Amino acid sequence: MENRELYKVVLLLGSNLPLGKMSPAMIIEEADKEIIDALLPDYLEVGSLEEAASATEIVETEPCGKFEEENPPKFFNQVLFCITDKAPIDVLKETQRIERLFGRMRTYKEKGKVYQSRTLDIDILRAYKCPPADKWPDNRADNTVQWVEIESNTPELILPHPQIETRPFVKDLIEGADKRRTK
Repeated sequence: MENRELYKVVLLLGSNLPLGKMSPAMIIEEADKEIIDALLPDYLEVGSLEEAASATEIVETEPCGKFEEENPPKFFNQVLFCITDKAPIDVLKETQRIERLFGRMRTYKEKGKVYQSRTLDIDILRAYKCPPADKWPDNRADNTVQWVEIESNTPELILPHPQIETRPFVKDLIEGADKRRTK
């Protein structure tokens, strides 16, 4: 196996519209499978899938931001953590492809911060990079993976996501997941 750079991405999935017979919660569950299939590298050697991808519970939340509709339906949200060999911009392309697979159509109004209800929304909240093991310093006493947070400020991708703080449930989901991991 060649040493490749690995990334850890923290994604927020949201849905507040059904798609056919699928409820918003079912859409998120199916989208999880698509994301994991698209992002996990085939060669990744881990003891279990949970080491490479894990998700929080799906929670029901109030819509955040200004919506076209007067009373938009509540959202179902989940945070998904995934290790990948894809750089954040490539993760963005994959998540947008998956959004379209689930009927998402982006509109001009969203660019102006007026939102619409949607079948699926996937945001990259944070991304981290780990250099290949052969690039680690020789003096490392252990093989603990050292993830370094990636910052980006391009028209296509801003990291960390600028609206993390405006969505209080995101912090709660991430903190809950961190507590479960450290038990």
